[in-house]
Amino acid sequence: MKKLLNVLTGVILLIAACGKNDPAPPEPEAPPAMFSDKIELKQPKIEGDAVKLSWSILDNSNFYSYIILRKDTPDGLLATVGEMVMDSRTTTILDEQVPYSPEVVYQIVGQVRNGAPIYSNTVSHKTAGVNLLNISPYDVIYNGTQQLLYFFEQNGRISMYDLKTEKIIKQIETKATTGYADMESFNGKTELYVPRNDGWIFVYDALTLEKITQITVGTESTSVVSQNNILYVSTSSSSWPRGPLKVYRRADRALITETGDYERTRLRKVPGSNTRLVEVTMFIGPTNQYFYEFTKEGSAIQLFTDRYHGDYPLDASIFAFFPNGSKYITASQGAIYNINLTYDKSLPRGNLEYSDFCFDDAGQSIYAATTGKSIEVYSTSEYSHLKSIRTKAYPYKIFKTPQGILSVSTMIKHSGQFSSYYPTHNKVLIEKLNP
Repeated sequence: MKKLLNVLTGVILLIAACGKNDPAPPEPEAPPAMFSDKIELKQPKIEGDAVKLSWSILDNSNFYSYIILRKDTPDGLLATVGEMVMDSRTTTILDEQVPYSPEVVYQIVGQVRNGAPIYSNTVSHKTAGVNLLNISPYDVIYNGTQQLLYFFEQNGRISMYDLKTEKIIKQIETKATTGYADMESFNGKTELYVPRNDGWIFVYDALTLEKITQITVGTESTSVVSQNNILYVSTSSSSWPRGPLKVYRRADRALITETGDYERTRLRKVPGSNTRLVEVTMFIGPTNQYFYEFTKEGSAIQLFTDRYHGDYPLDASIFAFFPNGSKYITASQGAIYNINLTYDKSLPRGNLEYSDFCFDDAGQSIYAATTGKSIEVYSTSEYSHLKSIRTKAYPYKIFKTPQGILSVSTMIKHSGQFSSYYPTHNKVLIEKLNP
């Protein structure tokens, strides 16, 4: 028995010894690499005024490009930012044009050949203290005496904004398509004159937006100006020998005269005069202009039309007079005309496009709002460039105030003639800037 145990022990030891010399069993083979159909977008990083985005590689043999999407309003649409990224291994970009908004949302889209696009998750970049107004104006009137702004939207809403409290203090729904309005004092009360598409001019108390009265025009009106309590109204009606420009007395709302040639225009009053107007057409091509002079009672005594008929830029929505009334500047190209409607020259703008103009009190500087998030300053003597003022959003309407430049800026830039008359969805930021 003892002999048998010794034999078994020897066998076991031999097997153990042999096991120590055998090679280790091979590791199981890794499964073949699978193409990734997922993009993970990481939280953005702040680098100065820019936002850095990074995401995981889309490891797909059918890769074509990455597209970067961005939106800057909660109810807005994601839109493409910058150029497509054609290298699948390039997974970072620097967004140096971050909109000034409470929240900016990003998403990456991977485009593949012969397949559906692959969407990443969305991430957001938030900025505290940004106060946007849910308004999309085609025109803005500044009341410097009361420190108020009036916003006019194409859907007929009028909003009154108090610059002192930085709040909208009144809104009304006119239930009409409104045009370019004007403001003047009558019988000791500041009034707002609002043209409508239903044949009426509504008169509002400019401090309360309560309706005071209404004036019948009988047809669509697109603009009104008031000079010495006489209302000049551009309408869509012209029956020879009567014209589409209709003149009314504010006191009794009676029609004084009808004159002019062009329908549905924008009227502007010449500074320093209570009897002269310039109008620019809005719905015909080429764009034309017209000059009027009236008696103090509202009768026409002089009128003549544009001699160019489209040779030089004109835009009814972008228009400002020099303070002395001798010239005016218009259109995204900054075209300057003399008061007799003759073309002078244009501002040196390079690739810039302008959205509005204003002047200093002395009439020595032109402030030009641009679609490049800046206000450019030029001399009125030589039209030479003096300096640039950066803005956080796109300056749309600008006003010179005793405190500096007041910019009504929008989150989405406007482009093209009449874009301000037919605005897209937008939001407004009020910027107070040092000139």
